[in-house]
Amino acid sequence: MAKKKKPAGVDIDWYLVSIDRLKKIGIVILLILLGAGGWWYFTNQKRNPRSMAESAIAEARQALNTLAASKDFPSHRGDFDRAQHKLDEAGTLLAGGKYTEAESAAVESQTFSRAALSGKGGAENDAQFLTVEGDVQYQKSSTSDWTAAETRTPLFNGDWVKTGSGASAELIFSNGSLYTIGSNALLEIYSQFNASTSRKNNSVQMQIGSVEVATTDNASSVRTPGSQITVDSESTTQVGVNAQKATAVVSEKGSASVVPSDGGAAVKIAVGEKLTATPEGSLSPVKKLLMPAALLTPADNQVFLVTSDSRVEFSWEATAGASGYVLEVSHSRLFTSLEINSRRQKTTASARVTAEGAFYWRVASTGPDGETGPFSAFRRFRVNGGGHEGIAPSSPAPALQLKRPYPIGGPFYMIEGTTDPGATVLINDEEADVDASGRFKKLVSFNKIGRNLVSVKAINSAGKQTTLSETVLVEE
Repeated sequence: MAKKKKPAGVDIDWYLVSIDRLKKIGIVILLILLGAGGWWYFTNQKRNPRSMAESAIAEARQALNTLAASKDFPSHRGDFDRAQHKLDEAGTLLAGGKYTEAESAAVESQTFSRAALSGKGGAENDAQFLTVEGDVQYQKSSTSDWTAAETRTPLFNGDWVKTGSGASAELIFSNGSLYTIGSNALLEIYSQFNASTSRKNNSVQMQIGSVEVATTDNASSVRTPGSQITVDSESTTQVGVNAQKATAVVSEKGSASVVPSDGGAAVKIAVGEKLTATPEGSLSPVKKLLMPAALLTPADNQVFLVTSDSRVEFSWEATAGASGYVLEVSHSRLFTSLEINSRRQKTTASARVTAEGAFYWRVASTGPDGETGPFSAFRRFRVNGGGHEGIAPSSPAPALQLKRPYPIGGPFYMIEGTTDPGATVLINDEEADVDASGRFKKLVSFNKIGRNLVSVKAINSAGKQTTLSETVLVEE
């Protein structure tokens, strides 16, 4: 019998191979769908801002509990309180729907706890007092007690600072920014950890009073009831909050940006410009102020003698468009208390010399509308006792003593010491301020990792000088 032929186009083996490949394709498609579903779940559930904040809070709570159970807990009580404060803040922010801020606060809480557990707790503060003049107090975030401030007292996020009448203080932050606080001020340290950059955003929150912010190579900011001010790098800006909670911002050097507290477009101001904000955050148009007058006499560091008829003659250049000027003279370079506070229409003034010591003076220009612009950089002059004409050429070189340089944060070190009152001090060829008792200090930044030499030179009016040097070891 003849064999049946297979129908044309029919191939059993071909169909068997196709089914096998289809199974494989199905498995691949299933794996792709499962992977896509997992990715969607991870990005939309596990990686959404709320979940990330909750995870960070859980880790911070675990780190805090570990610290509380450690045998070294008694010596890290301050670190525990700071970590607890930040954890509480994270919980409040989470409840308020501010997930990114909650995560940052939780990460900072972890940082405090883990630093303490590693034996490094308390090593890095957010700010510290650099200068204290008059009644200056601070309050830790974990207490309700006010304590008299002292130089180098450390401050952390959530701590408060207040100044009394005729008082002032300088705060130095970890990035080198200098905040000079005026009289009758109240502010909170608001240095937040930025989880995306692993750096702190240095800031204060002003309730009332004034603060002048001078930045280095990093921006810093000030929060007020109606606005947030960002002072750009290498800039100086004056911020004031009055009793009605209105804010005034004046750029003295570089530039700054002002944003309403409830959000909106930032407004940029340059040198000599002013902007105001209401407590509700409404911003005024930018106003141009008159620049300060150039100072003429007395020369910087000029020495005067106390005699029966001795006087100091002040003069400065006229400012175009000025209707008058404000002259200030003080024993303090922060101008905490004023010996002279005079409004004048002329570009000259005269004052009798009645007391010894170091004095500082500066001038601001007043516009036709009565608005006073920023003050000039100050100059110094010295008043010595009568009976001789200055310092004789045969006089000895000035005394000079140095304290060991101490770190402020990062590459910044404070150079501090004493010399004869009236002497000029140069630190690495840059002049430092010398007060009436001969004390001086200057913040120095080092760009080189390793050993750095600091040269300090004191020079009296006879030209005699004393030089000392210190070595600073800067770690990476």
